[in-house]
Parts: sequence; C-alpha cells; structure tokens
Amino acid sequence: MADPEETRARETTPGDDASTSHAAPPPEGASPDSLQNTPSNIARLEDAIENCAARRKYLARTKSPSDGEDVRWYFCKLPLADRVLSASVPQTDIVGKGDYFRFSMRDCLALEASFLEREESLLGYWWREYAECSEGPAGSLVKTDMPDSEYLYKVEEERVGVPVKGGLYEVDLMRRHCFPVYWNGENRRVLRGHWFARTGGLDWIPLREDVSEQLELAYNCQVWHRRKFQPSGLFAARVDVQGSTPGLHAFFTGEDDTWEAWLVFDTGPKLGSNTIKIRRGFSSSGAANPTQDELRQQKEEETDDYCSQVPVGHLVFMVHGIGQRLEKANLVDDVVDFRRITANLADRYLTPYQRSTQRVLFIPCQWRKSLKLGGERTVEKITLDGVKGLRVALGATVHDVLYYMSPIYCQHIIDSVSSQLNQLYMKFLKRNPGYNGKVSLYGHSLGSVLTYDILCHQETLSAPFPTDYFKMEVPSDEDQVGKAPNTTAVHDSGVKEHDTSSTSGHSSADNVNDVDEDNNRIDGSLTDKIASPRVSENVPNHDDTLASPIAVDGVQNEVGNQDENHQMTCTEEGDTSAISTKDAESVSRSEEILDKDKSISSLEEEVRCLKAKLAELERHNDLSESIRNVESHQVSLASGKLNIGQSSTSQSYRPHIRYTKLNFKVDTFFAAGSPVGVFLSLRNVRIGVGRGQDYWQDKNIVEEMPCCRQMFNIFHPFDPVAYRVEPLVCEDYVNKRPVLIPYHRGGKRIHVGVQEFTEDVAARSQAIARQFKSLKVKAVAAFLSMGKHDAEEDGESTKEEERSYGSMMMERLTGSPDGRVDHVLQEKTFQHPYLSALGSHTNYWRDHDTALFIIKHLYRDIPEEPPTDATGRPPIRLFYVRDPIAEDTPLTFSDNSSVKEFSRKVKTYSRKMEDDANCEAS
Repeated sequence: MADPEETRARETTPGDDASTSHAAPPPEGASPDSLQNTPSNIARLEDAIENCAARRKYLARTKSPSDGEDVRWYFCKLPLADRVLSASVPQTDIVGKGDYFRFSMRDCLALEASFLEREESLLGYWWREYAECSEGPAGSLVKTDMPDSEYLYKVEEERVGVPVKGGLYEVDLMRRHCFPVYWNGENRRVLRGHWFARTGGLDWIPLREDVSEQLELAYNCQVWHRRKFQPSGLFAARVDVQGSTPGLHAFFTGEDDTWEAWLVFDTGPKLGSNTIKIRRGFSSSGAANPTQDELRQQKEEETDDYCSQVPVGHLVFMVHGIGQRLEKANLVDDVVDFRRITANLADRYLTPYQRSTQRVLFIPCQWRKSLKLGGERTVEKITLDGVKGLRVALGATVHDVLYYMSPIYCQHIIDSVSSQLNQLYMKFLKRNPGYNGKVSLYGHSLGSVLTYDILCHQETLSAPFPTDYFKMEVPSDEDQVGKAPNTTAVHDSGVKEHDTSSTSGHSSADNVNDVDEDNNRIDGSLTDKIASPRVSENVPNHDDTLASPIAVDGVQNEVGNQDENHQMTCTEEGDTSAISTKDAESVSRSEEILDKDKSISSLEEEVRCLKAKLAELERHNDLSESIRNVESHQVSLASGKLNIGQSSTSQSYRPHIRYTKLNFKVDTFFAAGSPVGVFLSLRNVRIGVGRGQDYWQDKNIVEEMPCCRQMFNIFHPFDPVAYRVEPLVCEDYVNKRPVLIPYHRGGKRIHVGVQEFTEDVAARSQAIARQFKSLKVKAVAAFLSMGKHDAEEDGESTKEEERSYGSMMMERLTGSPDGRVDHVLQEKTFQHPYLSALGSHTNYWRDHDTALFIIKHLYRDIPEEPPTDATGRPPIRLFYVRDPIAEDTPLTFSDNSSVKEFSRKVKTYSRKMEDDANCEAS
C-alpha cells in the first residue's frame, strides 16, 4: 500500500466515464504507524475488525455448513512481469493448487483490517483494473492508451505498505502487490480469498476476487429462495457469473438457513466433472495425514506469527563477497536459507523465554548488484574466446578482488557498501521508530574485508590507499640523507626516484615542467653560492646531482657537453647506482682542482642557455603557471640537504580512500571464510591501537582497530580463502589452535575428538619433559634467592610481564580477558580436503554449526529463565506454544523438546519447593 501522504492514486468505478476518471481523488488510508505489525497493533486490529461496520456484512448470516466468515490472504509463488496488472493474474477463475501461499493468521488480520478501512476505494480501483484487462464483445483485449489509465501501471519507488512475514515484505493493497522491503525484488500478486472451491481434493482453494464479489452479491440476496427446476433436473437457483471462462455460472440450492452451492464450467444438460463444490469462508482440510506442502505451509505460518508477536532485538546486516555477478548466485536466497536454519535451531536450543524476549532479523546487503564499474566493459573487450565459461566465472568472482585492490575502483566499492548499510538501517528505523536494540555485521569472503576496512576507519573517515603502506621505508632514506650528505649513492637514488616519478606515464609537457624545475634549482643554488662568502665542500657534489640528464630534445646533449668541459660526472638513471667508491673519490679530487670562479661563470652561462630554451618552449606550451609553482621548490646548498625527493613525493599521486560514517554502532562483527588476515599481512598492518611498534619490533608497522565490541573469525579448515587473524593481534596465539565450534547435534565429531586427544597427549608429554629438564635450573634459582621478599617481588614482576601488549589488544577486540577471535568448524568424517575445498567456502550460508554459533552469541545476554524479581515487561506468551502444565508427562523420551521442557519444569518446581521450605523455616 502506498503512503497516503505521498500517493495520489486515481480510481474509478466500472460505470464512471473516462473523462471523470482522469482526476479522481486520492484514497484515504491508515497512517504507516498504525500498520505496524506489532503485538499492540495486532490486538487493536482484532478489535477493529470485530467492531468495524464493513466487517458486519461479511459475517455469516446462515447456519449452513457452507457458510463461514474467515477471510484468508494469499500471495503468488511466481512474480509479476513488468507492466502487468494484478487483475490479469491468475487467468483462471480458480487459483491453481500450489501456485499461491497463504499468509499467516496474524498477517491476514492485519491485511483484512487495512482492507476494511478502505474497502470502497480499494474495490473501485480493483474493478478499474479488471475493466482494463477485460475482453470486449468481439473477443479482442481492450488496450487503452489514454492518460487516465496510465496510473494503473505506475509503481512508486518508496512506498509503504502493510508489513507481513516479519517485516521483510509489505503489501500494497491498492495494486495487490507483495514486495520486499530491504532489497530490490519482483512484485508478487496478492489475492483476497473469501469464496473457496474444492477441486477433487480436501483443500479449499480461493476464487478470484471478481468471481467472489459476484457470488457474495448472490449470497446477500439469498438467491436459493428463488430456486426452480433446471434443465439438468436440479431444483436450484442459477446465477450467471462473468469470468474468464465462457458460460460460467453457479447453482444455489437449499432451504432457509441451509444452502449449498456449485460452480459450473459447462452448459451441458447434466452436472458433470466440471461442477465444483464452493463455500463461503475459509475452512481447513482436516486431513489426518497432511502432505509435505501442508506441513511446510503450517511451519511457515507459525514462523510468521512468531515474528509478528516478538519485537526485533538484534539486527544483522549480511554483506556478501565475490561471485554475486554469477547467474545462479543470489544473496537473498542465501540469507533466506540462513534465516530458515537459524529459526529451526532456535526452536530446539533456545528456551521459550529467550524466544519470546527478542528475535533476530537478518537483512542482506547487496552492494555489488547495483554497482557498475567502468573497467568491466574494457575487460570484456579484451577477454579471449577460449574456455569462455571459465573466463566468465573468473571475471565474476576473482575480478572483484582486483577491482578492490585498484586505487581507481576501491573508492566506488567502499561507497557502495557504506551507502547500502546506511540505507538499510534508515529503512528499518522508518518502520521501527524508537529502536534501541543492537546491530551486528556479518561479512563473507571479500565482504568481510570491506566491512573490516569500514569499521577500522569510523573515526578518521580517511586513509591512504592500502598499497601505500609499502612505501613506509621512504622516511628512512631521508634520514640517511640528513646523516650522510656526502654519500653519492643517496643523492643518486634521490635523482632516480625523481626522474622515475616525473617521467612515467606523463606527456611531453610534464617533461618540460621537470626541465624547468631542475633549471630553477640550479639557478637558486648559484644565487646562494654567489651571495654566500662560504661555500662548503659538498657544493660540487650537489652540482653533480643537479646536472642530471634532462628529457628534452636537444637540451640533453648540450648539458652533457658542458659537463665534460667542467669535468663533472653525469650518468643516466640506469648507471647511477653503478658508481663505485673509487669513482667518487676521483671526482672529488678533480673538482678540488677546478677554479671556483670559472665554474660559477660556466654554470651561469649554462643557466642562460637553458632559460632561453625554456622561454622558447614557454611561448609554445604556456608553461608560466607551472614554472611559478616549481620555483617554490629550490635547493638550499648552504644547509647541505636536497629537497628533490620531497618535491617529487609531493607531486606524485597518493590516493586516499574516504569512508562514510555509519549511522549505527556495531556490536559484533562476524567474518566467515574471511581473507582479512592475508590482506592485513600484505599491507604490513596489525590489529592494535598504534602503540605496538616495540611489541612487534618493527617501526613501520601500521596498527588499526575495528570499531565494534567483539569480532569473530569463523572458517572451515579446508577453506582455501580463509586465514587466521589472532597471530596479527598477539604473537602468543601463533601456536595456539583455534577454538573448535561445537557440532550442532552435540559435542565433537568422533574423528575430531580422537585427533584432539592424541594431540593433547603429545603436547602434555612434551610439557612434562620440559618441566623435568628445567627442574634443576629452578632448584638452583631457588637456592640463590636472597629472601622471601625478593622472591615475591620477582613473582609480581613476572606476572606483570606476562600481561603483554598483544594480550591487551586481544581483550579489547574480544571484550573478555579469555576471549578468542579464530573459531574453526569441524570437518565431516568422510570429507576429502581438496574435493571439498570450494564447497567449504560457499557453504557458510547453509552450515548448521555456524548458524547455531551465531544464534547462541546473539542471545548470550538473555537468561534462559525469567528472573524471579523481574518488574519489567513480561515475556510474550506465544499462542502456539504448548502449555506443559496442561499436558501429561510424556511416557517416552523420544521427543527432545518434551524432555527439555520436562527437565526445566522439574527444576523450576524443585527450586520453588526449596524457597517455600526456607521461608517456612525462617
């Protein structure tokens, strides 16, 4: 249903003229807050339905078994195509069995209450759609291109409807669309079932709305009182029905308050196989042995009813990784499977109090679906035709990692993920105002790397491109320049870096800028040299450096000839690093012989020639602005330092990634099948707060800490993409095994337990052997101790030393002194490592152990039983939960849920008896 404040839908009745329907008034509806499918609103809707005036005409007026008042709402399994009206689907008068699913009872109450509030406007709009899709007298489909019917095909982008299925979907009653809220999906046809037919089986299947409205009109007129003999011999009243089948009619028979009805699809003289029994109102099949579809329908209705009663207490956004460009990959289906598994596990492993206190809502974050990168077309053009399928698969998976490692597309990917997370959260807040629950993130594969980088930059919101961390050795070279300015190799390396950064990937105009920069440096050095009465001995070396080759036609040869006249050593970029110490000493001896005045005059002559060349180039290339910018970077020969490396670094391009601030605080970050460890290792990054250079014994280490309360790294032992994280937090965890995630059916698998047992025995035997070897050393140390006080001080100091920087960072990352980050799944008993490698990376969405581990963590703060002195909100009693007090004690213990409930009941009763006895004794 569209927002009543924004939607301006126009509706008409079948009898309205086309000219008057062009500007119909907008329908009136309920506010979005009143449509919230919350327990309070559900109770209000139940009362509203009972007391609604429109509801009274749908109540049963007879005592016939064929009469009922229950209305059910359905949604189609197949999506609607674009620009297809709901009135054109289904094409049959009776819905096909298995084509439609039934909404849960509480969702039907919410839909029916909203329908009754706007019944007239909704029915008028529906009849207008049927008129648009109906066939004319000649049998041709009427298609009008008039502007007054165009609004029937228009769908608003941001529409708010009646929430169903736990708030993941909403229903637009005006257009009878069921659409997803948190992802882009197709519209599904919604059908209001009031009249039902039984086609050969025990199930009652709904009729289409237009047929139901005509049958409802005949029912209100009680046409069975005007029955007469039909050609078939039946004493009944005939009602012609306008539907998709020609000659469709209904027979009503009965007396007073008892009546029956049939829908006939043929015009023959006898009632044949095309005669179907119909009834008013929904009725269950009542089969003793329900089918699998009925059991699935019942389970889904119970889940939806549970979601409509219990509020959301924890929100989890699930970020996908690579592979979403594949044809069969769909994150929505993966999250649906994960949601279904967690719901089944919650029924088994959570207590009724925990389930009634809060529920968890898993929402997919599709950052790749709407992201279009410019390099994709170029990659498609250069892709070879050989093994096309393999190349397409690699392009849809591995290329996403390459795009993220590119400084051009990394920003687009980060922006897509951040914006999607914020949009999803704002959509949730719009439909759940005042939400004060927790928010967690789940990242799979590359999605965990993206989520980790976003969480690590929530305070700075900006960081250099990750590959820039490889340049952390540059400051050490500058320190060497300051310490030893006479070293020729250092100056040559600076010239090489400058020439490389200035010539790679630039045009001829950039080369001219480099020429101008070098000449201005020469000019500045000469000015300082003439003005200063004292010239250091390092000046010839600096002149040698500044006389490096210049990449301009004609100028390079001229500079080389002048350098030969002045006996100055000049080398190309490739020969710079090959200068030996002996050559450097010969150059210094020759330069000491030179007369300083002659060198100054010759250099001034050289500068004048170069300036004349530059002036000629300036007239052709308009380089005056570039020259003024370069003049600010001059070399100071008196200080003995070179700024060539610094100027080239300032001109080089250093991409910075801008991060978006998330609109929520993250409680827990789950990384499944994550390559975060290898990404951090390649970036030379560790997890910390920036004070661990001494701990890691590396001054170039970069540390970062994700902004979350707790982090988990979940991986399968055979997953080729997953890596550990704990060794990057604390070095003590290098030899520690990851925490084993329990098997969802209890404990450990047999082969895993045996393997751990053997490893523990071997480790303990080695530890005992080491203790025996160190016993002698400990005894000697004990005899050498000076006193008891000194021994206690040594013990305290050793305890303080045991608390290392890495252990403190581990506590901060996990929220507990004994917390762990790496958690490994148990491999199956007969599972080949190499054959199951690929499947292990994609199976996290459907893994029961992973789902149980996450669901137990999300419910960790909720006690299993309600506190005795609790004064807050009482837990919601689920209407389908069995009452253990009203049931008899089970004779057998085959039902696990019965055993668990019986044990809980016994414990509660024993505790109550003990409390009563203590009260009496006191």
